Amino acid sequence: MGQETAETTVAVEWARATDQPPDPVVAAAPYLELALEHPELDATHADGQFFPDAVPYRTGDEARVFYWRSVLADDAAGSGTPGAFWATTHELRALGAGTGGLAGPQLLVRDGDVHEVVVDGTVAGDSTIARVRGYSSPSVAVHSLDADSATVAAGDETVPVAAGETTTVTLPSQSVRPADGSEPVAVTPVLRIRFPGVRTVYHPPAGSGSAVFPSFGLDLAGLPDPVSVPTEHGELNHGALADALGVDLDDRPYAERTLWQAFAYAAFDPHRDDPPRLRQTDEGLLVVANPVT
Repeated sequence: MGQETAETTVAVEWARATDQPPDPVVAAAPYLELALEHPELDATHADGQFFPDAVPYRTGDEARVFYWRSVLADDAAGSGTPGAFWATTHELRALGAGTGGLAGPQLLVRDGDVHEVVVDGTVAGDSTIARVRGYSSPSVAVHSLDADSATVAAGDETVPVAAGETTTVTLPSQSVRPADGSEPVAVTPVLRIRFPGVRTVYHPPAGSGSAVFPSFGLDLAGLPDPVSVPTEHGELNHGALADALGVDLDDRPYAERTLWQAFAYAAFDPHRDDPPRLRQTDEGLLVVANPVT
């Protein structure tokens, strides 16, 4: 495995996953997005992810949010089907049905006296970050969340948000010191709240370490072993791989092209050290038990 041929392909062997972890999470539920931004700060770094954690798109009558890699806390949902989800720039949390007075979402990271705060944030995607000292974390909590509306408490405000709406809450200004020692900066945190309503959330089994993808029309029963992975300058050519495996990306929803790229690298990166372990659920979802991420 892993020897590049003269035809610029790499033979990647794969194995069928024989263990049976829980099936991926698939739940149609209210889905709330929250991002706490600090636009006055100069970003010092980005989160560095090549692919977003989640890809939202519509296929047929289903509005999906497809989390291909695991970001869900092991104990976040307890048992049973989640009743709702909130997503931030830092986490996805599954909530039981009928919950109220919910704990605060994670909107930043603290390391001692240094806070990593979001300058410009995208939920489950790319965010830019700044490190500061002397920061006072605003109080943010989700008070209720159902199919029709969400109620979010931020600072001294309690804000109702109907399904399909987006709103912002401007929080009290404060002075912070950039961690690099430069002059203090006055910042006014802004909480951006987006509630698209009910979405079908796809996610790997919590704590499994696996990755999950749509089928792309691919049937593992017909997948050759090894797979001849096309490369260009020694790197995977995901478009050529789709052609080689008979996957017509033009016939799939546009957003699935991003998910295909993530799948191709997660399973068939020509530089991976071990064979990918793959399985397909009864519903056709593709699971990579040992993804390259």
